[in-house]
Amino acid sequence: MLRGLRATRSGEIERDGAKVRYQVFGSAERSILLLPTWSIVHSDHWRHQVPYLAQRYTVLTFDGLGNGASDRPTDPAYYTDDAFAADAASVMDAAGIERAVVISSSLGAAWQLLLAHRYPHLVAASVYIAPYLPFPPLTRGYAEAELWWDEHLTLHAGWAMWNREFWHQDWPAFCRFFFSRCFTEPDSEEQIEHFLSMGLETSPEVIAATIDTEVISEETARAAAEAVCVPTLVLHGDEDAISSVESGREFARLSGAELVVLPGSGHEPHCRIPSQVNGLLDAFLSKQYPSGTEA
Repeated sequence: MLRGLRATRSGEIERDGAKVRYQVFGSAERSILLLPTWSIVHSDHWRHQVPYLAQRYTVLTFDGLGNGASDRPTDPAYYTDDAFAADAASVMDAAGIERAVVISSSLGAAWQLLLAHRYPHLVAASVYIAPYLPFPPLTRGYAEAELWWDEHLTLHAGWAMWNREFWHQDWPAFCRFFFSRCFTEPDSEEQIEHFLSMGLETSPEVIAATIDTEVISEETARAAAEAVCVPTLVLHGDEDAISSVESGREFARLSGAELVVLPGSGHEPHCRIPSQVNGLLDAFLSKQYPSGTEA
């Protein structure tokens, strides 16, 4: 959940016995849904956007299963991309929001793409920040890490920490390494520590389940991207060590989105340069979701 911010209201939905908790901020006519990202963090990664946007919009956030205030099942079946997209639709229904601009970061892009494709009536416009989608090329580290996930390694350094066995040996060390790759900009220790605090709220067993689950295929992602029919903005840092900017370019091309490349930015620009990102969101929303637009 968002830390230090008082929600206008909150609630929960239940999927297969697991509770997903949400918060609503503000009470304006127009609505924004801020999606969760990989369950290694929770909705507090939107801490710089919620108070800014809630001045003019109703802002809905929720903790995806696996972290924050939501439950932490260890069965991979709970963490499919389809299930997260369906959770987003259910949370909107529970919060009484019929239509919203949807904003995602990183892995949330897959859920946003499926939400827009399968529940098009819910999505007024879309913003994807550093989208992590199955469009090549993978960053070099990730490409290597996929080979090591279930191997027995004698040395764990760098991306070799992306390893099931090592996660159980030293989860904090993996989290610190991974978040250092999310924030490649100099002087990012504050942001790394913030993400580390969220990563330590879950467990390697839970996050391993998110690796072992079924994910969106490149074929499905391409078809959904080509079917995008709402105004779309893609923001991507050119120093992103998690999701390559070339992958973001390909997604923007497929979806017909406006693309803004952020020079020198890593994987979490909404956390590292929030004022700049909020300004870009403002410009997009003012144009594509002006006052008087149906909520």
